[in-house]
Amino acid sequence: MVTDQKSDEVALADAVISNSQFYLLAGSIFIIAACSLIYELLISSLSTYLLGSSVIHYSVTIGLFLFFMGVGAWLAQSITRHVVPVFISIEIAIGAVGGVSALLLLLVYAWTDYYYPVMVLVVGVIGILIGMELPLLTRILETRSGLRRGISQVLTFDYIGALLASLLFPFILLPYFGHLLTASAVGLVNLFVALLVAYSFRSQLRVWRGKLLAGIALCLATLIACVVWVRPAEVLIQAALYEDPVIHTRQSTYQKVVLTERGNDLRLYLDGNLQFSSVDEYRYHEVLVHLPAAFALNRQRALVIGGGDGLAARELLKYDSIQSVDVVDLDEAVTGLAASQQQWVSLNQGSLKDKRVTVDNTDAWKFLAEQGGLYDLIVIDLPDPESEDIAKLYSVAFYQRVARRLSVGGVMITQSTSPWFARQAFWSIGNTLEVVFPSVRPATVYVPSFGLWGFFIASEHSLETAAQSIPPGRFLNDQTLMDVLRLPADLPRVKAEINQNHSLPVIEYYRDGWEAMNHATPLAEDTATEVDTPER
Repeated sequence: MVTDQKSDEVALADAVISNSQFYLLAGSIFIIAACSLIYELLISSLSTYLLGSSVIHYSVTIGLFLFFMGVGAWLAQSITRHVVPVFISIEIAIGAVGGVSALLLLLVYAWTDYYYPVMVLVVGVIGILIGMELPLLTRILETRSGLRRGISQVLTFDYIGALLASLLFPFILLPYFGHLLTASAVGLVNLFVALLVAYSFRSQLRVWRGKLLAGIALCLATLIACVVWVRPAEVLIQAALYEDPVIHTRQSTYQKVVLTERGNDLRLYLDGNLQFSSVDEYRYHEVLVHLPAAFALNRQRALVIGGGDGLAARELLKYDSIQSVDVVDLDEAVTGLAASQQQWVSLNQGSLKDKRVTVDNTDAWKFLAEQGGLYDLIVIDLPDPESEDIAKLYSVAFYQRVARRLSVGGVMITQSTSPWFARQAFWSIGNTLEVVFPSVRPATVYVPSFGLWGFFIASEHSLETAAQSIPPGRFLNDQTLMDVLRLPADLPRVKAEINQNHSLPVIEYYRDGWEAMNHATPLAEDTATEVDTPER
């Protein structure tokens, strides 16, 4: 036992590094730490893009990474000899697995039902390998700096590298390179580090030189192939993910924007979720705009929150009285495409280029908090409340800000998800509005692409009788207006908590409702308790 320990100490002592090798390894820690965090963010964002629920997927992915890194750190203690070649081998392996991770996960999602098992496997392999890196680097550096300084140096460069990755990924890598190319590029960076370290320690790697070079060559060929085939792979995967041919795709800072077209059916997908179909979107947008317009006492200034597709603005511009329409949508990629893409512009009739329309690419919460004028109509066309950042825009605090920007006689409306599939989420939104507004009414419309869909209109004045006529639409007119305000008998009001910023119960209601739908749970088995609708 004593002999083995002494031989290990001699092996490590023989690996005392020079100044140039020390600076190379320090720089390597900085780079591989950035690569490691990018892999975490890459898999988290890809899972969110494919399956939604950003908080869940970021939390689970990062938690799994940390767990498997712990496993890797524990396994690293068994490596007592040949530390440098083992470190180089691990770096090659990380480059190979990380570089193909996005492509592998997209293919698995598109053609199998095993996304989660494969995702955990990929995270496990990368996490274990990353977890082994830092202990090995610490032991190499301690031969020059001692254990205390070695650990301090490794952690310092590691944390700085993580900061770099947290800035690069959302602002540069994902928007400009996308998931596939980012994964391959980061894998090449890992491989480059392995090559530099191998060259610097070449005199100590005579026995390992052939094997390491073969590994580097194989990994390099794999990653180059991934880079070369990024575009064909994207086309192949998109064909599996979307029913119709993709005519435009872009990864913005916030989401994946995809346009498909088949015949006269133009469709917009954001992070894989259908936003509209040109075949039936008029049903949704006519209710969204003309229902509140019928009850508004004035129709001069309008605010659209969300609605970057320009379709709500198109309907608002049908009123001669409209003087200005402010469209507040966070993603410039959406509003820019809606104002320039030929088929899309034809659909929204160039509404975002109209001189009466102003587009503001900012956060709606921030916009409403600022000083500004009052609006006669406020149209809220936001995504469903499936995540915290969106759900807070369905809260009491948010609706209070909306109310402060509503003129006397003004009316607001918000899309409120499906009252059929997410009944409690629907009524949670209604109950939340009733905390702020004295008059609140639900509305529904059947949109073939989505099924039965819900809205709530709200105001300070009574909403029992329409105040003004509306232009005749393909679906809605003065004669059919009140029909959308009559709830079907099989959709009674149910108990649901008010959506407060500190609790956001609407998220759980929403997820439970759509989860039940995905598992084909009959509506009659809804556990929500019916309540009497109070008189207004």
